[in-house]
Amino acid sequence: MTCKNLIGTFMCICPPGMQRRPDGEGCMDLNECRTKPGICKNGRCVNTVGSYRCECNDGFEPSSTGTECIDNRKGFCFTEVLQTMCQQSSTNRNSVTKSECCCNAGRGWGSQCELCPLPGTIQYKKMCPLGPGYTTDGRGETLMLQCLCSHCGLTLSDMDECALSPKPCNFLCKNTEGSYLCSCPRGYSLQPDGKTCKDLDECATKQHNCQFLCVNTVGGFTCKCPAGFSQHQTACIDNNECTAQSSVCGSRASCINTPGSFNCECSKGFSLDTTGFECEDVDECSSNHRCQHGCQNMLGGYRCGCPQGYVQHYQWNQCVDENECQGASVCGSASCYNTLGSYKCVCPSGFDFDQGAGGCQDVNECTTSTNPCIYGCSNTDGGYLCGCPGGFYRAGQGHCITGSGFPGQYVEGEDEDSLSPEACYECKINGGGKNGRHKRDADENELTAVSMASVDTQASIPVNLSLASLLNKEPLLELLPALQPLEHHVRYVITHGNADEHFHLLERRDGKSVLRLGKKPPPPGSYRLEIASLRLFGPRKLHQLEKQHDIDYLQGEIGDALRIKLHVHLH
Repeated sequence: MTCKNLIGTFMCICPPGMQRRPDGEGCMDLNECRTKPGICKNGRCVNTVGSYRCECNDGFEPSSTGTECIDNRKGFCFTEVLQTMCQQSSTNRNSVTKSECCCNAGRGWGSQCELCPLPGTIQYKKMCPLGPGYTTDGRGETLMLQCLCSHCGLTLSDMDECALSPKPCNFLCKNTEGSYLCSCPRGYSLQPDGKTCKDLDECATKQHNCQFLCVNTVGGFTCKCPAGFSQHQTACIDNNECTAQSSVCGSRASCINTPGSFNCECSKGFSLDTTGFECEDVDECSSNHRCQHGCQNMLGGYRCGCPQGYVQHYQWNQCVDENECQGASVCGSASCYNTLGSYKCVCPSGFDFDQGAGGCQDVNECTTSTNPCIYGCSNTDGGYLCGCPGGFYRAGQGHCITGSGFPGQYVEGEDEDSLSPEACYECKINGGGKNGRHKRDADENELTAVSMASVDTQASIPVNLSLASLLNKEPLLELLPALQPLEHHVRYVITHGNADEHFHLLERRDGKSVLRLGKKPPPPGSYRLEIASLRLFGPRKLHQLEKQHDIDYLQGEIGDALRIKLHVHLH
């Protein structure tokens, strides 16, 4: 380590092959084998303190500094090279090193015909650093000539036969120590007389490197390629017709490049014509098209006909159901339900679809055979109301109610009328009961009087009676069904407020159910009862009704269960 003085300080400088330690205290060895890639070519690098040395492979020897491997392999030197092939006729039969050959006008060296670098190149300057005539290690022409002469038994004194007249060679003459050599230009071969030259047929003697076809010429040869290939020096490169001509196969086919040619692959629905380069439409309808409802040929395909209510699928060649309900006005005000091959316009209960009117129209159930009312029917928008016999009041849909003291005196403090204000009476509304017949054995005038007055079943119904009148078995309340399906198929029961059995509800033979006092008459006071109806249909009868009408015949407005609350005041 040396010390260099600086202004106000100093610097420690490490010698070559060394580098400063990371802590700055002293120097340490630099491993050139790791930091200098490519050193010791043709050998192995061994690091030393401050330097390195090369351990060379077989055939190579270390340089004077030991930092390079010099090629000292021996081989023949060639003065003529055709293309990349060394000519045997120009071989110097003395084994020399590659630098002895290449630095002294040689063009190829060794059994593998290793080409010599051209003068002026970096490779030539590295192999011959002192210029032509000097080897890599600095040996000159004199040493080389002495080696060649001692091997051939010649002296350095020589006569130049090529300067004689006439010249001993018909073409090229090269003087040698004690003799001369005749040679021929490239593309010619020396004849057995050693003087004359004849054209060399490189194609016949296979002294060419053409990839495909070799054509002999005077003094050389040329390479040719088959159709579909382009010449590139001695190689043939395939022409990609698909990129060179974008429309070579037209718009209906794709181009597939092949070595020396190309193929046209037609799109689906097309096939090649007789030329093999144009695609024409295939008439699928003339073959096995598998259409069940007719076939229509189209450019590049075909379309199957579809029956009414079906359309062609946009992607697959088959018929699928057409959703007619996608049209906003197909059913007007009615609801549209799509079905296979058709559609259905559905209206709410009590309405029928009228195509001419463009929507749902109210059904007058009172004039149809589906009217189930016993005593009279009044049509409403989307439904109907069943009337009750004279003296009875409508309770819900399908039940009639009346009784002594009802609706007469009201319970004290009750200020809400339990009857609807429409306490009107009609005679034989819409033709009377079902099929114009009545089921009661009473006076005809009573039968024809139909009441449409109704009781509010949501409120408590007041009933004011005296116990004196009830002891004569006068009924508190009378109930009967107003719907024909419920006749003899309904039962009215007390559901709440009769724990002490003060009241009794009995069904009579005439179809009426009456509310009377029980075996244990109640004392005067107020009683709150709840009465409900129970439908009495066996599975067979229920199935018969649903089959005759519809599945929901006893649901909804028809056959609603009756639930009423009575506020009975006995005095």
